[in-house]
Amino acid sequence: MTRQWPEQWKEIVGWILGGLCLVIVSVLATFPYGALHTRLVTELHRAIGMEIRVADWTFGLPVGLEWRHVTLSRPEWEPIHLAWLQAKIGTVQALGGELELDVSLQLNDASSTAGSVKSSLVSSSFSFTGPVTIQGQVQQVELSKIVPRYVSHGILNGRFSHRIESGRTTLSAIKGEGTWKAEATDVAIDHIPLGNGRTLALSFSSVTAGLTCKDSVCEVTELKGDGSDGSFAGTGAITLQQPIQNSQLALTVTLIPGTGFAAKAATLNFPSPPPGTPVTVKIVGTLAQARVAL
Repeated sequence: MTRQWPEQWKEIVGWILGGLCLVIVSVLATFPYGALHTRLVTELHRAIGMEIRVADWTFGLPVGLEWRHVTLSRPEWEPIHLAWLQAKIGTVQALGGELELDVSLQLNDASSTAGSVKSSLVSSSFSFTGPVTIQGQVQQVELSKIVPRYVSHGILNGRFSHRIESGRTTLSAIKGEGTWKAEATDVAIDHIPLGNGRTLALSFSSVTAGLTCKDSVCEVTELKGDGSDGSFAGTGAITLQQPIQNSQLALTVTLIPGTGFAAKAATLNFPSPPPGTPVTVKIVGTLAQARVAL
């Protein structure tokens, strides 16, 4: 037997559904997109210490922002150009006072997965005063677009997950934990300083790096590479600072030169051990100004 709803209940349900639709439409129509745009630019500048210029931006549906032709710049760095960046907001979470962002960015104008970064950010409040969780993945990003000062070529893939207790603290006082894993292929590293104005370039067919972070210190759980110039493996730690380019490096890397390394060292009049002989170096300084010491 089919149960029939009384007419008054049908009317009540109809009013409830209609009211919910009006609330959602009202949120979409009155959501402060301009304030969100300004807040995102401010938070990104605070986190990475780079000037952010957005040539054009617009809001999207249901709730979101889209930036086109974004430039990240810093006086001592080459500018980084993004074709577009899109941030979508979880409507249900926003009604409850939480912030959930699904962020996608594309380095190239081509509409493909190559050169893209996708991540999700969840905060317990719009003010970022509570816990913040971020996770995502990097797909086929050209390394020279991210670190052009040191790398002339390389294709990067990776994934990350991190949770911090508050999004309002500085990197040096951050509390939380996370894991980061990256893999790169066909990597060409240029401008390795050797002293007396000499620089060395090395090539590796594959490079793998992994970090496990606790508060402001990230331990290197994996660092290795292999190619025609030899192979290397490393350990150490990165201490996070604000902005991110000022983070301190303390790495120990053991390089096993190959035939390619010996040939390049000879052209620079740089003493090179026989191929297969391990050489240990220290990498110290900041991300922006790393130094290599034997």
